[in-house]
Formats: sequence, structure tokens, C-alpha cells
Amino acid sequence: MTLSRLPALYALACAFALPECSASQDASGAARDAGEAIVVKLKGSARDDAAGFAARMSRLFPGLTLEPIVGDVFLAKFDSRKSLAGEDGILAGFLETGLVEAAERDGAALPPVLAAEPAEAKDWFLDKIQAPVFWGRSKGSRSIKVLVCDTGIEANHPDLRGNVGAGRNFVDGGAETEPTGNGHGTRVAGIIGAQGGHAGSGASGVNWEVQIIPGKISNAADGRAVHTDTAKCVKWGADQGIKVVNLSFSGVVDSLAVQEAAGYLHEKGGVLIVAAGNAGARRDFPDDPNMLVVGGTNALDWKPPAYNTGRYVDLSAPASALYTTDLGGKHVTTQGTSLSAAIVSGAAALMLSVRPGLSADQLTGLILGSTVDLGAPGRDEAFGVGRLDLRKALELLTGGERASVFSRRAPEGPWTRLLKSGGSALSFD
Repeated sequence: MTLSRLPALYALACAFALPECSASQDASGAARDAGEAIVVKLKGSARDDAAGFAARMSRLFPGLTLEPIVGDVFLAKFDSRKSLAGEDGILAGFLETGLVEAAERDGAALPPVLAAEPAEAKDWFLDKIQAPVFWGRSKGSRSIKVLVCDTGIEANHPDLRGNVGAGRNFVDGGAETEPTGNGHGTRVAGIIGAQGGHAGSGASGVNWEVQIIPGKISNAADGRAVHTDTAKCVKWGADQGIKVVNLSFSGVVDSLAVQEAAGYLHEKGGVLIVAAGNAGARRDFPDDPNMLVVGGTNALDWKPPAYNTGRYVDLSAPASALYTTDLGGKHVTTQGTSLSAAIVSGAAALMLSVRPGLSADQLTGLILGSTVDLGAPGRDEAFGVGRLDLRKALELLTGGERASVFSRRAPEGPWTRLLKSGGSALSFD
């Protein structure tokens, strides 16, 4: 939660290290010993001269440094062993300058994970979103990149091999993007781009051909990722010209750093696709125009109670009992809005394989227009504008030309049937 202003008296109390102010906590509730961090968004002269502002603040709070994250957002790092003010006192100190638009603790988020449900038909979700209709036109392209900011991806998985490109580790700054014990990113990647046409246990993703770029934002066994590492991943994707960034983490929608990164990505022509979360709650998060937040549905187009709702939910996609890739070359049936977001990211890549020149606004409009209304008429807090439907996407992209349904299990086989598509085309300048 962003803190707009803290009372000066509280700041003064914290400056003298009263017990209730002196210890800070991370997202898991564990106290940090040292090396605290606060996210700040600068304005005015501080924004124009961040180095000078940092020097002035370090005189007040010894050892404090400012690390640029994205745009006007910086990470203020300090050592609690050198400063008596504590995290709350430093927060207040920044806000009292009048040169900080907003400030918050650098939080962390977990990937939304639920226990697996019994499997439906293995690829039911692909039929539900009518992916085979779109595959008659395109099964994807390796010229289209999707950045997956997550726990790393097992690039040598038999169903992913050839569809995973070189990425980056935003935890330690290196190039190692293989998972360190958490398979969340590999599961997400399988939904986006496991190669289709397999017999037996193989998984099919929304794309058969795509270039998935791993952005590793967590080395933790539980997948916990710090917001500023997440924001760095999104910014890097924007700087690489990547148009689709998947963030299958909940609790990031109201992060100052992630919001700034989402805006930066949009300015660069990309779309950030985020999971709504599985807390089984209505969340009063803002409806950020630079994020597409995806809720979950099941095979009956119902909203299971585990999936979050709220005005921030833009659209929905299948989330229950999805079959996908897992660590060790294996497969798993799992569930959660992480997978809903991955489905929409995969769909965005499919759309770009047909129209690679789509702008961020055009791609966003196309995704939101490619839905089947569920629940209350129009947009609602449970389903957003509705559940993703790739037949509608193809109709909008092609202006009503005949669409073909492609057989997933026979990559070189014939189209199984022809369907007449209605609808109207989007306007592409």
C-alpha cells in the first residue's frame, strides 16, 4: 500500500528508535537485520537531480543510496545498523521533503498456486478458448517474443525445446535462468508455448511456435519475488522491444515499482498481463490502464470461489485442471490464475503472429474484444469483460473471412472443418 504522507511526530519518534518503529518486516513477516529498502517516486528537483538528492538524504540517513528502477521510481537502500531512524522514519523523512510523489516499502509477491484438481480432457482449455479455430490461420511464430517474469524456465523440457530463448536473471544480474527448485515458471511457459501435436503425455500450449524469454525474478523455493526485481524485468523487456510480458504473480497490481514499469512498457509498445490471484477474495485494487489483469474460470465457465474478483479484473480465461509442462521433463495438471494469465499472453502472441505491427493499445483492444460475456451483462467484477475466445480474435483480425479449425494432434494434417465467421475487422493504421 502506497504511503502518501506520515505524520511528522511519528517520524520524530522513529528517529529516536522507539521499539515499535525500529524493526521492519519483509513480505513473509520475518524481520530484516540490515539492508532495508524503500521504493520512492521522485518529483521536481529531486527527479531532475537524483544523485544530488541522494547525497542530501544520505547526510540525514548515513549509508543511504538510490538505485534507479524505472522512470522516476528509485530503490532507496539503507543499512539499519547505521541509521537510527528505521524504515518508517526514513519513509517519513522522504515524504517530508516534498520532493517525493509516493513511497512504499519494497514488498514481495508469491506466484498464486493452488492444489491440482482432477483432470478434465487434457487440452480442454484450448478447445474452450477455440484455439483450433485460430490455428487454421496461425499456430504462432518464433519471431514473436513473450517475456515470462517468473521463477525461471526449464528450457530443455521436451515440449519446450526450441521455443525458449536466452533471458536474464534479475535476482543476481546473471544469465542463469533455469529454475532453482520451483516449477512455476516452467508451468506458465508450457501454457504459453508447449509444442503441439504430441501423442501420449505431451502438452500443447496456446502457441506451437513462439519465443519465450525467461526473466528470472525469484531464486526462492516458494517463488517469492521482490517487487523491484519484478519491475526491472518488465523494464528490460520493454527495452528489448518485447510486446508481451507475462507476470503470473498476484499482489503486484498496487506496487509502485510495477505500476511504473507497466507504464514504461506501454509507452514502448508492450502489454503487461497479470494474474488476478487465488485468495478467494474481492480485492479493491486499482484498475491500472497499463495492465491486463486476468481472472480464472473452469470448464463450465463458472468462477470458482478460490479466484479473486474486483474492479481490477479485466477479463478471464480457464484456470482449473490445466495440463502443462513441469520440472524434470515431466507434466502436471494444476490450476490457478497464473495459468489464466499465461493463456492470455499466449493468445496475444498468436494475434501478433498474424499482425506483428499491432500497437499496445490495438493489442489490448483486440484482447478485450475477443471475449464471451459471462456473469452479469457487460463488464463485472467476477469476469471482467468476459472469457477469452480466439474465434472472435480471428474474426476481428480478418474481417469475417472463413476460419479453419486445425487438428492439434496432426501438425501436417488437414483442416477438420470450415466455419463461417461473422464479426467486423479492427481498424489498423
